[in-house]
Amino acid sequence: MQAASADLDSVDRQLLALLKRDARQPVLALARGVGLSRSAVQDRLARLRASGVIRRFTIDTTGPAEAGGTRAYLFVRIDGRPCARVIPGLAGLPEVESCDHVAGPMDVVLTVRAKDMPAISALRDRVLAMPGIATVAVAAVMKSHLAASQGGTGALALAAG
Repeated sequence: MQAASADLDSVDRQLLALLKRDARQPVLALARGVGLSRSAVQDRLARLRASGVIRRFTIDTTGPAEAGGTRAYLFVRIDGRPCARVIPGLAGLPEVESCDHVAGPMDVVLTVRAKDMPAISALRDRVLAMPGIATVAVAAVMKSHLAASQGGTGALALAAG
């Protein structure tokens, strides 16, 4: 569950801005940055996590060696309804970075990462073989021009500390 950005006050926004710049900052440094006590910042961080504004803590790498191979989008059309019966299986695949139920000609868009294009192709075949899957189209990512951490909206994924 994700909190609406309207629910964030100016201190929350300032705290998120500090974390976007460097999520490895100690809580005490964050507290100084927003002018609150350490415990108040810890409470705010806990609330932001519980409300879904901060979804997870992760490592965001940039180099091709660290990036973990090839990224692609799988556009999945589900055979029949409800989609909810198939989505947990798709979202649970280890290569899946995000799983979005969408409106339009496709039902689900998966962002996936695998070692190389043959691995993406094998993943496509595995998804297509799942019960309830009608079609799967693949679009390989050639180059990313704007990462979510560079001004995207929604929940914030922070680097682990």
